[in-house]
Amino acid sequence: MTRSRAAHPPRTVRPRSGTRILSVRSAILAVGSIVVVLVVLIAVLAWQWRISSADSATATSRDELRRDAGKVVAQVFSVDGATWQADRNRARGLVGGEFAARYATELTRPPSDGARSIVWTPEVVGIVDAGPEHGDVLIRAEIVTTPVAAAGGGPGGVPITENVSVTARFDKLGERWLLTRVEVVS
Repeated sequence: MTRSRAAHPPRTVRPRSGTRILSVRSAILAVGSIVVVLVVLIAVLAWQWRISSADSATATSRDELRRDAGKVVAQVFSVDGATWQADRNRARGLVGGEFAARYATELTRPPSDGARSIVWTPEVVGIVDAGPEHGDVLIRAEIVTTPVAAAGGGPGGVPITENVSVTARFDKLGERWLLTRVEVVS
């Protein structure tokens, strides 16, 4: 017995309803993956931009400290018997933090007994560490102390010259660098 084809109508293939759900799920997964990749990419770009900005600010701080740190230290520690009040007033405006608290009294006095003037001259300024708002420097300076003249003498005794190295900490306040710590190295 053979069956004839005419007895059975041809079968039509209908799409399964599950196929469409699978396509929607695939689309959701694809869109979700793209969103995750974009979020990660934006986060990485933001992180890189932040690092770049911090690096730029640090480079600016290094340049400013290299240019200004020696001058600030010289102005804080240099004093003349004739202008000591103005010298000390200027020095008080250049210090802050721990240094200002610890040496507040010293920054209201004339040069030490026997000294007519003390002049600091920075020779070398090296950056030890710097960030956008702080910096540590090593300064090699020449200090010339001119003694008060003996009775009936000229403008002052024979100057005494010494070289000293100090590490100094600076903190940025607005656009100015303030000396906040000093330690004598040699």
